[in-house]
Formats: sequence, C-alpha cells, structure tokens
Amino acid sequence: MRIVALLCALVPLSLLLLGFVLPRAEAIHPPFSPPGRGNLLGTDDVGQDIFSQLASGGLTTIGVGAAAGVLATLFGLLVGGAAGYWPRLETGLTRFTDLILTFPRLPLLVLLSLYLKPNPLNAVVVLALFGWPSSARTVRPAVSGLREAGHVQIAKSMNASGLYIIFRHILPQLTPLILVQLLLEIRFGMVAQTGLAFLGLTDPSVPSWGLMLFQAFRHPQTFLGPYWLWTVLPPALALALAVLALSLSLLTDERQLDPRLRRETT
Repeated sequence: MRIVALLCALVPLSLLLLGFVLPRAEAIHPPFSPPGRGNLLGTDDVGQDIFSQLASGGLTTIGVGAAAGVLATLFGLLVGGAAGYWPRLETGLTRFTDLILTFPRLPLLVLLSLYLKPNPLNAVVVLALFGWPSSARTVRPAVSGLREAGHVQIAKSMNASGLYIIFRHILPQLTPLILVQLLLEIRFGMVAQTGLAFLGLTDPSVPSWGLMLFQAFRHPQTFLGPYWLWTVLPPALALALAVLALSLSLLTDERQLDPRLRRETT
C-alpha cells in the first residue's frame, strides 16, 4: 500500500516541481492540437500547451491545499491542546469548536467566493478558518488523556509552563494523529480549490487544474471530437492521483497512524 501511494504521488509531485521551472503557458500554438512532438499533451481551445498548464496549475492546486491544511492543523492543535490541557478552558473552547463545525465548509466557501476577491490567498484563509475544528476535536481528548501522565507531572513539578509541556512533552507523542489530520485537511483543500475553479469562482489568470477543467467543459467542441482526451483527462487524472496518494497514505498501517487503534489492540 505504501509503495502504491508513493507511485501515485510521483506524477503530482513531479508536476509541482516542474511548475517552478517551466514558463507559463501562452496561446502561441494551434488550438486543439493533438499530443505530439511539439506539444507533449496537446493544446487547449486557445492554443495553450496542456503540459505547461498542468505544471503551473499544480502550484496552485497543491499549494492551496497544503497551505490551508497546515494552517488549519496548526490552529486546531492550539485550540485542542489548550482545551485538553487546561480544564477551565475546555467547556468554552469545545462549544466554540462545535459552533464552527455547524457551518458546512464547501457551501460556505462557495458563498464567500462570490463576495471576496477570487484569489488563492482568500481560499487558503477561508479553508483554514473553517477547517481547524476537526483537528481540535481529535487532539483535545488525546491531550486530556496525557496531561496526567508521569512525565508531564514531573515537568509541572519543575515549574515548566503549560505551553512548554504541551509542545515539548504531549504533542510529540501525538505525531501520528496530527499527521492524519494534516493529510485530511490537505486533501480537502485540494478538492475544494478544484471545485471552486471548476465552478468559475477563482481568478481566471491564476492557472489550476480546476480552471483547466472549467475551460474545457465550457467549450462546445470539447466533447464533439477526441479533444477531451487531452484537455479533460490530464488535469482530472493529476487531481485523482494526488487525492489517491493522500488517501492511501491515510490507510497505510492504521495502527501506526492512530495511537487509539494501538491501545485497542494491546
């Protein structure tokens, strides 16, 4: 399973690296040219090279997902760690977390995209602001269970601060659990960004895999011939492989990724 996940990740990661090297695609080729020597994956309806679009689009799609996932996970760690370590904060932070969870993220992201400037930064901010509660709810009970551990009590007796104990003695033991939450948030961020671009709610000047699909589906000739083979399939497969790689990583040896499963089997 781990090998399959790595193989699936090779394509999106390679496109991500090429996005830093290859120039932006320009409309300098004949429209709807099939894959060939001059254009490895053909061109779209305006004559832009598909391969170059895949590379530059990967920077946006993967970048938004990774940035939103990291920020959401970090904020969730802060809220969940504080609620689990300090009992006097637990009730208030838990209720606040449950309140944010009542808002459906994707419809809210679509609604806010209609009023905010459609750029990747706003997408990252909205995804992070409404994505942290799942990490907080997962981390809180784990921190609460470790705050009475022997090594934590020793640190308290040495007048160590609460933040030091959380980040030095508690959260490192939850690394597999945190990794799971991070991968989940990255996966959701990538799919959400693609969905927004596919609906035409992102900046058309910023390339992404979802924007490639949006432009292909809106052209009337895409499905009247074989053009969909090189205008629709490449971005769809790139996103599918990226999501599959993250999903398989989550399924790889669940006993190691989730300490709760290890306790159940001991």
